[in-house]
Amino acid sequence: MRAIALNLMTLYADLLQSVEMGDGLPGSVAIKRNKYAYVTTKDGSARIEKYLGASDDPDVKQEMERAKHAAERARSLRNTVTVLKRSRFPAPSLVLGRILEVLSNAGLFKRGMTLVGTGAYQTYAGITGYLFPSASYTTNDADLSLAEFVPGKDEEDIESILKRANPTFKPVWHPDDKLPKAFRSSDGFTVDLLTRKGRSETPVLVKELGCAAMPLSFQEYPVEETIETVALYGTGVLVRVPTPIRFAVHKLIVAQRRKATERAKKQKDLTQARELMDIFLRIDEAALQEALDEARNRGKSWKNAINASLKEIGREARQGALPLPVAPQR
Repeated sequence: MRAIALNLMTLYADLLQSVEMGDGLPGSVAIKRNKYAYVTTKDGSARIEKYLGASDDPDVKQEMERAKHAAERARSLRNTVTVLKRSRFPAPSLVLGRILEVLSNAGLFKRGMTLVGTGAYQTYAGITGYLFPSASYTTNDADLSLAEFVPGKDEEDIESILKRANPTFKPVWHPDDKLPKAFRSSDGFTVDLLTRKGRSETPVLVKELGCAAMPLSFQEYPVEETIETVALYGTGVLVRVPTPIRFAVHKLIVAQRRKATERAKKQKDLTQARELMDIFLRIDEAALQEALDEARNRGKSWKNAINASLKEIGREARQGALPLPVAPQR
């Protein structure tokens, strides 16, 4: 891990602010038959052409001008994203980036959908001010929590949205499914829909999106405190993720729930938790300790899982302050 230079952190903050203030998708304008104006926008891998009207209409001229300015702004944002990626800020793969783009453009993150798992972890460099080792960045799935999702009016089904990222996305059906709780593309990339576990283990139907969400133990914890941040794809994609501390504590818990056959996933959980914890031991130890204590107090299973994971990563702390990580020898 190494601290990110202040000028790069400022650039990231400016990008986040610009993306938050975005006023629609940028597009390219074309005049057909010397009279009719069209604007073409990008959404994932899809190109969507929209008819604006007669090119001499004042309202259409205004819309054409807006699209022109949006395109200029988009070029500037792409340059910023490129600079940050060249500075080793982590970024999603092309596949994941397109998925995040279509979900964000559909407004799902604004309405409470939360990106969890490695996809969220990749965004934390710009939040914490530290670059993490790259070994734990790879992923072939996207985990999306619907625990806090509030459907809007006339929601589009999620399969149609995902097909704009990759037309080969199809639902993954199981014998008892009423609605699919996962979608997979032809290249094997999977999108899993999750939610908090209630009294029943039956998948929760989200009819507005044409899907269900798989209830998981402890899934409520990471989405109780979320933030908006930007994923470094395209012009920057606004996503909702758990706070880094919530993410780290949740990983400590779920690592102990892994089956014996999920050894690699458990190690990934512990690695991501340790890397985030080691940062907060330097920048805000009190907040980390408070989060650990609050989570432990939720029940015996929470406390046992957290303490077991802390012991495995060499950060055991049943009482008192956590030990600082040992600095590597040079």
